[in-house]
Amino acid sequence: VNRVLDKNKVYLLQGFVKIDSLATLTIPAGTLILGEKSSQGSLIVTRGGKLIADGTANEPIVFTSQQPAGLRSRGDWGGVVVCGNAPNNRPGNSFLVEGNIAEYAGGPDANDNSGILRYVRIEFPGIAYTPNNEINGLTLAGVGKGTVIEHIQVSYSGDDGFEFFGGTVDCKYLISYKTLDDDLDTDFGYTGKIQFAVVYRDPFLSDVSRSEAFESDNDGTGTGALPFTEPVFSNVTVVGPKRLATDVSPTNFQSDFYYGIHHRRQTRHSLFNSVIMGFDEGGIILEGSTLPGDTANFAYRNNVFTGMTKLIEPVTYNA
Repeated sequence: VNRVLDKNKVYLLQGFVKIDSLATLTIPAGTLILGEKSSQGSLIVTRGGKLIADGTANEPIVFTSQQPAGLRSRGDWGGVVVCGNAPNNRPGNSFLVEGNIAEYAGGPDANDNSGILRYVRIEFPGIAYTPNNEINGLTLAGVGKGTVIEHIQVSYSGDDGFEFFGGTVDCKYLISYKTLDDDLDTDFGYTGKIQFAVVYRDPFLSDVSRSEAFESDNDGTGTGALPFTEPVFSNVTVVGPKRLATDVSPTNFQSDFYYGIHHRRQTRHSLFNSVIMGFDEGGIILEGSTLPGDTANFAYRNNVFTGMTKLIEPVTYNA
């Protein structure tokens, strides 16, 4: 059943609220939606469903915690999950999205359209149910190029800011602000392009799994499954935890931050025209035994790395 919300009302997400296949939910500019803490409220677009959340610069659509202002914290609610029909590299071209949501994502349609998310703020989301089983601020699973993702800010996420599980969708103007874990996470054959993004880290908040601006894998065990995870990022500014050249861990920032870019498990992650600053461990770590001889398949060009003890480190990953 299609539904259009009223921007003059405030809505509460209780548990997993799903947009079913062939249904469309339209959220007008200026609408406020709260996520219930006790039920880990989340909005989930299932395969074939559409979310039209088309805000404006003056009237953004805001998803935030139900808790009173001043008492909100990371992980107060789940987040926004979009499942589409675009390709990934999992067997059968589909998979279950993490977070125990039991929603399948992926399919054969690279141009699949899951709707519009534009001028949307997502605040205090991100729940880790169990290790490696989380909902992020914005999760895009098998989302196709027909979908519009622009001007999205994820703030204070309890897990990743943005995670892309396969799919082909292109995105512009993304902000990941003071996320706990990773900011821009790509895997399972994601092949889209992301342009104009900003990452800003809280020096005193990081995840025990090692927080990074970029984390990218071909899949969970580093196989050569096709399509390869092959995102292209350009015009990205990353402000890491080290604010001053004299910062020494753990005096001025937590020690669980890792490299700015964690390139591993046969991914082909590329980055252009960007600035990465302030990661104590370094700029890039290439993790995977096949990567040193595989540099023709990814590129880092016209980037600036600063405020780090080292730029690049190759290591062997043992899956």
